[in-house]
Amino acid sequence: MFLVGCSDNRDSVIFEKLEISEEGDAPVSTLLNREEMSNQSLRYTNTRIEEVGEEAARKSVADRFSMLNDHFSSGIVDIIDSEGNKYRAIYIGGNDNTVNYILNKSQRNEYEEEVLELYEEMNKTNKKMPYIKFSSVE
Repeated sequence: MFLVGCSDNRDSVIFEKLEISEEGDAPVSTLLNREEMSNQSLRYTNTRIEEVGEEAARKSVADRFSMLNDHFSSGIVDIIDSEGNKYRAIYIGGNDNTVNYILNKSQRNEYEEEVLELYEEMNKTNKKMPYIKFSSVE
């Protein structure tokens, strides 16, 4: 297992879109799983945080998405809080490199399908990137 701290290089747009303050540190988390896919432009991460609740999960997600660099233009994060509540966040950065790559693939996995679904949904609204979706998972 790998313990993850917070980053000093935070992207304020991500915190704003997740409706969370940049103040304070992200919850301490343990990396459970990480996968890179879509020509290594999409990263899936599964973590457990030591705090409870949606606000703590949003803070952890914002911190993680802020650390994605230009190489990883999209990400999906699953968060499990200390009481077992589950959350998922999907991020598509300031370009659509990942989406273009996924569209040209003949077979897609569930994470790539979720990125495409968010992209198509947000693209219809003409909202400015990055696109972020946060939800509780049953």
